Amino acid sequence: MKTFIVLSMALALVAGAALEGGKVKRGIWDFGSGHESSFSGGDFGGHDFGHKEEVKHITVVKKVPVPYPVEVTKHVPVEVKVPYPVEVEKKVPVIVEKKVPVIVEKKVHIDRPVPYPVKVPVKVPVIHKEYVEVPKPYPVHIEKPVPVIIKKPVYIEKTVPVSIHIKKKKHWH
Repeated sequence: MKTFIVLSMALALVAGAALEGGKVKRGIWDFGSGHESSFSGGDFGGHDFGHKEEVKHITVVKKVPVPYPVEVTKHVPVEVKVPYPVEVEKKVPVIVEKKVPVIVEKKVHIDRPVPYPVKVPVKVPVIHKEYVEVPKPYPVHIEKPVPVIIKKPVYIEKTVPVSIHIKKKKHWH
């Protein structure tokens, strides 16, 4: 990607230099050795076949109008805080409860609190009583022999032949 950008910048610089210098070049690729690449149509091996191409440049100048101020009116909704009547399409009847004072002239005395508990005996019929003996758990001894390992050293007597080397000293008299 970087190579592409560098090559395109180099191509743009060469093209800009060709337009500013006023000289008509034989091609874009000029290596300075008198030989040009096969793309430009230059001389081949020191031979010129008489083919010369003139490049004409036409510059079109077009006037672009400068922007000018334009007044734009925008309608912004503004909230108005003025109460106004709104009609409701479905009218629902509303009942307003009126409280009327009533005077009670006679007082009634009650001798017990209301409500009071009522004790009514409930009898459940029993046909006859029957006692059932429920078995209770009792201990049972079961013998299970468990091997117990006791660690004791065991001595085994075995005769093993052992060879002993004795060095003799030589005495010089």
